[in-house]
Amino acid sequence: MQLRFRVARVGILGLTAVDPVMAVAAATEPEPATVIEAEYAFARAAKPLGVRGAFLKYLANDSVICSPAPVNGIVSTAAGEPNADTLEWYPTLSHTAASGDLGYTTGPWTYRTADGKTEVNGTFLSVWRKQPEGSWRVVVDCGVNHAKPAVAAAGLAMPSPDTTARGSGKTNPPGAWTTGRWIDPVAQADTAFAAAATRSAMTALSEFGAKDVHVLAQSAAPAVGVKAGQAIVQSKVPKLGTTWRHVFASESADGTLGYSWGYVGDPKSAQPSGAYVNVWQRDDAGAPWKIVAQALQVLPQK
Repeated sequence: MQLRFRVARVGILGLTAVDPVMAVAAATEPEPATVIEAEYAFARAAKPLGVRGAFLKYLANDSVICSPAPVNGIVSTAAGEPNADTLEWYPTLSHTAASGDLGYTTGPWTYRTADGKTEVNGTFLSVWRKQPEGSWRVVVDCGVNHAKPAVAAAGLAMPSPDTTARGSGKTNPPGAWTTGRWIDPVAQADTAFAAAATRSAMTALSEFGAKDVHVLAQSAAPAVGVKAGQAIVQSKVPKLGTTWRHVFASESADGTLGYSWGYVGDPKSAQPSGAYVNVWQRDDAGAPWKIVAQALQVLPQK
């Protein structure tokens, strides 16, 4: 199992047995006000609604999940077969743009088969976007599997009721988009990263990664920091390939948080051998983008 959403391909996302009363309670639960609250609500919903039901509720219609190749989340999840397996998770790191419309979370997950014979552990990376009606929904969900850590990471505390957006507090001044201060949209940054990674994935992470960048890859414990991340990247490059190609990117309204994904492989091959997801952050719209989280997927070859 390569990621939290690999479950869609092995049936873990099937709808578990549902208690009607609990299902109604989950369906009518007030919409979370923050990304952290949304992640906890998402995880709680996996019990009354089943894992498949929870994902169908909290995924955005245009969501992308790593399964392990990037696919539409709703379509992939809806295709899952019913079963009684379980999936539990919680956030250990999160950030929301000061504009309050985009955020991300990461943390551990544990999957168990209904018969109790199999347990798989890993770390997820999710990007959340506030929808027009005010609800938080996942637009990207990716992660990896790895050995169970010796010590469980502490979950994030629930925000206090009076807490507002969790950003740097620096937003674009009026007219920033027209005066040229927002000179480096996240799509441009990710395109530059992909070009640099094609030359050298190690150097690209050093150039574009934040000092405390979190790097996730299959069968490897999450790495924190550029050097630790480079070690993971170096071990995966032979399987990923050497050509990186940007595909999609989007950012917050204030231009301080963004995400992107793309493919990795040999340009002479018929299909890519890998995929990546980057979460980008910067202090304000005039500062350079830095990758704060990255998930790498090795794709099965036909």
